[in-house]
Amino acid sequence: MYVNRVSVTSTKPDKCSRESGVDLLVTMLAAYRMNGQICGREWPIVAEGEIVSAIVLSPEERSFDARFNGKYVTAAMAHCEAEGLLITLEVLGEDAESLPSCQCHRPSAYVLFTSYTALESPIRCMDCFGPIALYHMEVMASGEFHELVTWQSDYQSCDQLQMNCSVLEQEATRELSSIDSSLNKIGLAHCQTLATTSNRPFYYYLFSGESESLQTELERRCPGCGNDWRLTSRLHDLFDFRCDRCRLLSNIAFDVRWELSAEPGRTPEGTPTNEPKLI
Repeated sequence: MYVNRVSVTSTKPDKCSRESGVDLLVTMLAAYRMNGQICGREWPIVAEGEIVSAIVLSPEERSFDARFNGKYVTAAMAHCEAEGLLITLEVLGEDAESLPSCQCHRPSAYVLFTSYTALESPIRCMDCFGPIALYHMEVMASGEFHELVTWQSDYQSCDQLQMNCSVLEQEATRELSSIDSSLNKIGLAHCQTLATTSNRPFYYYLFSGESESLQTELERRCPGCGNDWRLTSRLHDLFDFRCDRCRLLSNIAFDVRWELSAEPGRTPEGTPTNEPKLI
């Protein structure tokens, strides 16, 4: 991702006050976010004289190119200009802590994946697992990506609750791990929509945090079709299960995964090995 400064300067102070300038800037940033041109939902805003600026993250260096603007971004920018605001966009540099964007020419498939710490797009490339900016996809029914951004926010809220282990942990974990939960039904529906518009398979990740035992996990079947879906080697250092029929991915429960190091014929990473077991 890239760090940017988005500013509006009042060319008609008598028409547009500082307060209204801040409101108009926030409206424009919200439109950028729902179009996938801004990542995250928190941005500090500084007002200096007639200039109001915000520091935001974008998925790519050229995310603010006009060719990526959706209809709501275009409308918000036009409203700002009509109110006498001059808009300037400045790339400050690449964010040092974020994941690099997917550079694959044509991904073979995509994955809908996020976590409570993620700021990147929830669409990942199946080949390199790099994030893909939303605006590279066809807009959804809303005319932007409001549906997907809302799902990501809900998912991250549940993930935060299960990580905190303080309140609503069981309820949040169920939302993340059950194929029949409201959260996952919405996510799966988005995958179907995106698969149709992108003409590419779209996989969905089912979280697994706890299990009765490692053996229970290893014998787990696909919750969609009931078929065997365990992979012989871990995919992208996260996924241990994959069903190409149901387009589902999952992991061996984190609380028992460490036991794989003691499973005959497997390394600590869970990859089969032909090396003899030491006795």
